Amino acid sequence: MKQLLTSFLMVTAMASAQNPSIQYTLGMLKPQTHLLEVTILIRGLPGDEKEIDLSLPTWRTGRYVLFDFAGGVQGFSAVDDKNGSLAWEKTDKSTWRIHRRKAPSVTVRYLVYANETGERTRGLNDEHAFVDPASTFMYVKKYDKIPVTLKVEPFGNWHVTTGLDEVKGSKNTYSAPSYEHFADCPLEVGTQKDFVFEVEGKPHVLMVYGEGNWDEKKIIPDISKLVKANKEFWGVLPYDRYIFMLHVSPTMGGGTEHINSTIMQTRPFVFKDPGAYKGFLDLVSHEYFHTWNVKQLRPAGITPYQFQNENYLRELWIAEGTTSYYGPLLLLRTGFSTAQEYVNAIAASVQGDRAKPGNREQSLSESSFDAWVKYWRGRQQAFNAESDYYDKGSDVSMLLDLEIRHRSGNKNSLDDVMRAMYKRFPLGKGYTVDDFQTVSEEKAGSSLKKFFDSFVHGTVQLPWEESLGYAGLQLAPKDTTAKPWLGLAASDMGERTRVWRIAAGSPAEQAGMSINDEIIALNGFRVRAADLTNRIGEMKAGDKIKLTVFREERLREFDVTLRNQEIPSYRITKVKYPTELQRKIYENWLKTSWEEKPSTTPPQ
Repeated sequence: MKQLLTSFLMVTAMASAQNPSIQYTLGMLKPQTHLLEVTILIRGLPGDEKEIDLSLPTWRTGRYVLFDFAGGVQGFSAVDDKNGSLAWEKTDKSTWRIHRRKAPSVTVRYLVYANETGERTRGLNDEHAFVDPASTFMYVKKYDKIPVTLKVEPFGNWHVTTGLDEVKGSKNTYSAPSYEHFADCPLEVGTQKDFVFEVEGKPHVLMVYGEGNWDEKKIIPDISKLVKANKEFWGVLPYDRYIFMLHVSPTMGGGTEHINSTIMQTRPFVFKDPGAYKGFLDLVSHEYFHTWNVKQLRPAGITPYQFQNENYLRELWIAEGTTSYYGPLLLLRTGFSTAQEYVNAIAASVQGDRAKPGNREQSLSESSFDAWVKYWRGRQQAFNAESDYYDKGSDVSMLLDLEIRHRSGNKNSLDDVMRAMYKRFPLGKGYTVDDFQTVSEEKAGSSLKKFFDSFVHGTVQLPWEESLGYAGLQLAPKDTTAKPWLGLAASDMGERTRVWRIAAGSPAEQAGMSINDEIIALNGFRVRAADLTNRIGEMKAGDKIKLTVFREERLREFDVTLRNQEIPSYRITKVKYPTELQRKIYENWLKTSWEEKPSTTPPQ
């Protein structure tokens, strides 16, 4: 009997060692300190290992730049199963090595300074907490595929809103099938409002933190239309429950997509103004489209996520740019904007594309690959030296859509490419640009090598006139006379007017102006950013002006010779006599009639 009992205990110990478990606890006892309290209990560790490494990610999903999450960690400690202290050391900037002495379990505790809610990473104050798990919870690389649980200890009467699955019978306890899934489910803890509604047979939640003129009775039906439009587009809702997390704050903006939720931030009083509200819906449309494009249909470079270093990929122009293309397009298709408004926005995109020198210096695939060191860094030379996988990615996606429609006789479109990609590359099977080109060629019916070589991997100027012509649209300058151009952008910051951008080859650059110059006067008279353009607009090409500036506290003067603006603003109109194919492409693309009369008033 004794031998049997010994054997049983050995087998039980071996089974436990072969099945480690990880349990996180999140506390926030003193919100005013901005310190989150983290405990990690790791059980069932192999008996033959003397050390275990815990790492904190260096980036979060949806933002392709490295963060200093580890810099906010303090008070780190570790104990064994008998509460005995364990020695530890840092092996790199975000990895803690614990000398566990073969202990079967380890408990780690540390604090995290959290006051960056605007970055959508981690924030805690006396009103609420927001936590992107990648910014806060360490993980063990060798165990990142095993299930994890999280116990939240809210402050006071706060409650938790998250896309994590609830553990039945355990209050404020949640589970995830892996660390990657866990890291992709942010948490809001506070007195936020949660509004539950059903669309296409599945529960959705509108969560709102903050005060403003928002009205859930209007927002929920509008979001529901976008859910239905995406279900129609993709054919499936790839989740059991989805949460639209909304922060309403005067100092925040933007959004981040997650596996079954999105966190969006906007100003408090945008919900009554039609234009501002449509901007909010555009944010919703963009982030929700990501539920498929990047959260399920994922580039190979981020399949799976590698949280300790840069994840290099050349497909961000698809993941972000194509999403940026479909965000406004689905607003049009669901009736939140008109065809004329959409076409007017295209005209603005043409000017933006052609006016940016960086689009002639950096390809889209290079812009995607270098996102970690360029796009998110906001470098001074970005406008002149970098492309933009968001804006230009959207432009190229539009032109690719029109190219496929034209070549296939309107039988196929980029819509069909995205749906085919979604089926061929399910979550876990990443795709490349070459894969995307292959599927696009299948739908177009011919080779697209020249298109991809020129506009994705090259810097050839986009053929707007030709591409828009496929849909019976024509491009022309909006103004009959050219306007004088200075070539710099400035903004007022308090009592100072600072230059923040200078276009390469512009009159301002040729005269010697520099970013961060503080503009004092134009031709001897004080000028602010608000009226600088108007003052220049009253002049003509060839006029010489004198700009007085402070540069590093020294007064300087620069003589600038104005030129006419090289890139005009554009307008887009329909051709007078469209072919049958042009008409079909226009109507199928914009889901509207060719005869629809222009309107500038969006439907209510």
